[in-house]
Amino acid sequence: MNMGSTLSVADGPGPQSPELRLLQARLEARFPQIMAAAAQELEVLWPACLEFAADRGTELADTADQVVPRLLATVTDDAMAHPATAPDLDPLLVAMFDQVGRAQFRQGRDLNGILTAYQAGARVAWEHLSREAMHVGLDTRRLSRLAETLFMLTHDISARTTDGYVREQSERGLVSHRARGELSGLLMSTMPDRNGILLAADQAGWVVPDQLAFVLLRDQDDPPLASRPRLDPEWLVVHVGDVMGWLVPWVTGIEPRLQRALGVVPAVVGPPVPVTDVRRSMRVARSARRLQDAGALPARMIFVPEHIDTLLVHRNPELLAALRSRVLAPLDRLPETTRERLVETLTSWLRNFGSRRAVAEELHIHPQTVRYRLDQLREVFGDALEDPAQRAQLFLALVWGAPPE
Repeated sequence: MNMGSTLSVADGPGPQSPELRLLQARLEARFPQIMAAAAQELEVLWPACLEFAADRGTELADTADQVVPRLLATVTDDAMAHPATAPDLDPLLVAMFDQVGRAQFRQGRDLNGILTAYQAGARVAWEHLSREAMHVGLDTRRLSRLAETLFMLTHDISARTTDGYVREQSERGLVSHRARGELSGLLMSTMPDRNGILLAADQAGWVVPDQLAFVLLRDQDDPPLASRPRLDPEWLVVHVGDVMGWLVPWVTGIEPRLQRALGVVPAVVGPPVPVTDVRRSMRVARSARRLQDAGALPARMIFVPEHIDTLLVHRNPELLAALRSRVLAPLDRLPETTRERLVETLTSWLRNFGSRRAVAEELHIHPQTVRYRLDQLREVFGDALEDPAQRAQLFLALVWGAPPE
């Protein structure tokens, strides 16, 4: 059926019997009251219906001049000879129900609510319509056709409202997607402007946080993601060259939310920064990814703020190599196997603050073995192991600056 037909009332066949003419007059006179009664019944299902009916009483009366003749035209002698069809809606009515659907989406209301309201409204309208039809003596065959037509018309109205709802949803989604993309680009620009960010965020319907963190999902040369993480509506997707990630507002409870969303994805969560400094969070996250690849950081999802010390130590590989070479020089004269064993023991001893029991448990060796190795280390390093400054340098070189295994 053509929902957008421009057929006017005069173009359709009018009532051809005294009963239908009388029924048309009675329905046109009572149409606003019928709609008000339906609205009264629908207050729970569609709260805005009562207000709509009260504010548009005159328009509803005008609507009766279009709806009633078309409804009754389906039960004339000519129409009864053909299968039942709902009357075409006037373009103004088509536009009205389209806008009702759009408004329903804009107000954040569920589509099922208004469709259920239409069905309930049709039942209420049929109570009045059938009462008037029986009052004028309409025969059973025409009464049945009238009921069929009414509910087909309700279906068409529902379809028009659904179309408006879905199109508004789609258009808003496209606008929002485009606006969020522009916002992401602005945040990742080299010189982001805060006022520009606020304006773009307003257009995207995004609340600007105090701080953002860049979550690195995939860097250049990284393999494709094995699983797809779940994006939260508050997070923005970012593509910068070969880098893919998220911009995540840094709020209370964000760590467990990220862990649930990422699952087994080995993402790197950069440090939280002001919204105008997001590229710094990305740079730090990428540095952490390189340390992951080198084995200096765990090959799993990590939060960079928990590993700032490691990043600081590895910031300049040449200086770190020079530090390791100098502080471990006393071990150079030992055989390689012995040297590796003592470095392992010294690293564990520094990490566990001198606890021999903890070293034995970590290395899975006997406490007496730990004692023997520590005696060897003291022979090699002398008083350096008891000097706080030299022990701090050893800690930097061995615990934080441990080479890849």
